[in-house]
Amino acid sequence: MSVSQLLASSERCVDEGLEGVVAANPGYVLLPKQRVVVERGRVLQGPCRRNGVALVSGGGSGHEPFSAGYVGRGMLAASVSGHVFASPPAANVAAAITAVGKDNPDGVLVIVFNYTGDRINFGLAVERCRAAGMKVEMYVSGDDSALTQLEGTAGRRGLCGTHFIFKIVGALVAQGGSLAEALDTCRRISEATGTIGVAASGCTLPGGTAPLFTVGAGQLELGLGVHGEAGAATIPSGSPREVVAALLAHLTRQDSATRLDLKSGDEVAVIVNNLGCLTQLEMTNITKEVISQLKSRGVKPLRVYPGALMTSLDMRGFHVSVLRLKDPSWLALLDAPTAAPAWCAPCLADMEGEVLVPDLEPAPCHEKSENIYTLREEGHVRTVRQCLEAVVAKMPQHEESLNALDAECGDGDCGSTFLQGVAGLSKQLASLPLSQPARVLSVLAEIAATNMGGSSGGIYSIFFTAAAATMACPRDSHRATWAAALRAGVEAISKYGGAAQGDRTMLDALVPAVEALEGSKAHEDFTTVLRTMAGAADEGARNTCNMKPRAGRATYVRHEKAQRGGRWGALCGFGLGRCQSPLVSLHALVLH
Repeated sequence: MSVSQLLASSERCVDEGLEGVVAANPGYVLLPKQRVVVERGRVLQGPCRRNGVALVSGGGSGHEPFSAGYVGRGMLAASVSGHVFASPPAANVAAAITAVGKDNPDGVLVIVFNYTGDRINFGLAVERCRAAGMKVEMYVSGDDSALTQLEGTAGRRGLCGTHFIFKIVGALVAQGGSLAEALDTCRRISEATGTIGVAASGCTLPGGTAPLFTVGAGQLELGLGVHGEAGAATIPSGSPREVVAALLAHLTRQDSATRLDLKSGDEVAVIVNNLGCLTQLEMTNITKEVISQLKSRGVKPLRVYPGALMTSLDMRGFHVSVLRLKDPSWLALLDAPTAAPAWCAPCLADMEGEVLVPDLEPAPCHEKSENIYTLREEGHVRTVRQCLEAVVAKMPQHEESLNALDAECGDGDCGSTFLQGVAGLSKQLASLPLSQPARVLSVLAEIAATNMGGSSGGIYSIFFTAAAATMACPRDSHRATWAAALRAGVEAISKYGGAAQGDRTMLDALVPAVEALEGSKAHEDFTTVLRTMAGAADEGARNTCNMKPRAGRATYVRHEKAQRGGRWGALCGFGLGRCQSPLVSLHALVLH
């Protein structure tokens, strides 16, 4: 670790941080292997257990006190943390949902910050828990007002304004509000919230020696997120008055698709969020200016919440979130008591009893099928085996080239990530029930989620999970069954990843392959169809090199920075782009 960082090892710092949070709050229970913090009253046995609609949220670490600090009666029932700036695996999210949702007739509302990895992994967990019989809804929150145009982007990012949802909806369900009421309130709060921020420097990852981005002298990054990415533009630095004026001007600019319309007489609540490294004196100066300038516009800030609510490690900057109090009940809900320590007092619940932590093992949907699809011809089984063996054999030689491509626009670990997945496949290859494709796909889904992790693992796991569910219900022919399964897989990727064909993602290779299978003739032999599919996938992948990214992290990077990664296509979104050409064998495992 860097000598300037008082942290455990980079591998253990998140776990030890959660242990510290729980040690300071007797009202918390930690599920350590899942990095899940649960409100104690939700996992007690017997009549002391508290039900009611449960809110669950989370995301990458490095944003403390988010998300564990908002667990407590009146806010979240459970939170789940990933590694620093990394979405938690779907299995961990599902553990959080299950801890507060199993045998809970009122249901669970999962609040997801609008980032691709979170949407994918939280979405996969929601689908698994629904399949297990739990009552679960998911809301994707976006309050970012940095982008003036939303077309061609992944949408508004979830920032610290989402904490208004935690507080208001948390108080609503604590008072008996239903799941439908909670979901509707989330939507109305998002429509009335805007967030904008600036920073004078980037943040440094645990163990790192330099910030993720630098800012020129006398400049500030405007409209940045919380994952170490640079902003949408730069503005001159200046006094608190000048900087706050620039922020509010951008937040309310009339030509912006993400603006917050504020007019004289509006009543608002405001969060002034320290991104990690501003002094308290700076924060009080900034807070004073925010309040003063809102009042000068005729806007009435009825509640102001200054502090480090959602940080970005040691970033020197701040966000301002403004909520128009359109509903008269919202102010009372903001004022309602909560035990969440990051919002007010520490959680000191006086509760006794044995804690019951339910196991999460939702049965895959194919296990519930009485007429499971089976390959009865040895030639078909042999083809599946050969395909999987080819993936295991060929993937290692592409690790370094994929990492090099990833380094152009990402964190340089794409090849290593896929190799981890292939290693997991290799260990289980001999025991796979190859005659039952739905079971094989379910195992591949688990391998991708567990061994690969991150966005890539979540994407592939969603693909295989959706394909397995459809595969469990056979169609009129082998070809129709596989076509329906693959179609379900790509539609699931699009649904949870927020992308479509043409957005410069892996879908630009997968969709043409699926269409080739769907359009094949009954008399065509298997080899011909497979070659046609592989050719379609390769052509689709090559076409991504001239596309503009419209999904994933690359959509937030300024044009001149994104261009440097243009030669590797869709990896900037959440796929492999041109890299798919040498990895046709990887996709082939789902085409047989």
